[in-house]
Amino acid sequence: MIAFHEIDGLRIRYKQAGQGEPILLLHGWGGQLESMHPIANALAQQFAVTSIDFPGHGSSSVPPRPWAVSDFLDSTMKLMDRLGLEQPGIVAHSFGGRVSIKLAAAHPRRAGRILFTAGAGVIPPVSIGRRFKRLVGSTAGKLRHAAPTDSFFDRLGKKLLPYFASRDYKNAGELRETLGRVVAEDLTHLLDKIRSKCLLVWGDQDQDTPLYCGETMKRLIPDSELVVFRGAGHFPYIDQMTKFNMLALKFFRE
Repeated sequence: MIAFHEIDGLRIRYKQAGQGEPILLLHGWGGQLESMHPIANALAQQFAVTSIDFPGHGSSSVPPRPWAVSDFLDSTMKLMDRLGLEQPGIVAHSFGGRVSIKLAAAHPRRAGRILFTAGAGVIPPVSIGRRFKRLVGSTAGKLRHAAPTDSFFDRLGKKLLPYFASRDYKNAGELRETLGRVVAEDLTHLLDKIRSKCLLVWGDQDQDTPLYCGETMKRLIPDSELVVFRGAGHFPYIDQMTKFNMLALKFFRE
């Protein structure tokens, strides 16, 4: 069943399927609830699964101002309240990991077991070249945003942006400033506050949230296990779907 709830003036789309203990699926940046269908279809055989579109994603409303991770958390918790999800298990991919880290650290009674897959929130070390590329990409975006249309700086920003900005930034549209705030926030300091049992599933070829992030989470989250999928990238739940779904079902059944 696909439906909408209005949360603080925003229409939030969600889908529910299956019966049993509740599990909440949180997609990555630029995704939508359909992005998590491979997991939802497997888990709904034994659990009551809720998938959502984060604000600004899929068919949910775009926030009226730039948001930080805490704003996405606040919206998610209000939707959880509306749906009666008191302490669901959580599967979090990429950006969904950021929201889940804040949820579990600040509101431990609202988070059941958490399966992070390629979860974001830890800022990995980057090379000087990559730092330079990020800096130029960010500057190009700011030039385009601040400069008058068709001015010298607007034209310069347009020329630089395709070469130096990240794929997510290029595609972020109205959420570009929000994306900038989100990726700049390092949540490493919250990891040791997580009391949920956590399973971390990572691909060793992940270039977006490299294995370093999963290893750091394993080291700092007290009750956590790291499973590495050899040859998988940023979407291990798609790259090795059968293996992932078997792990997920076992984890939430325990």
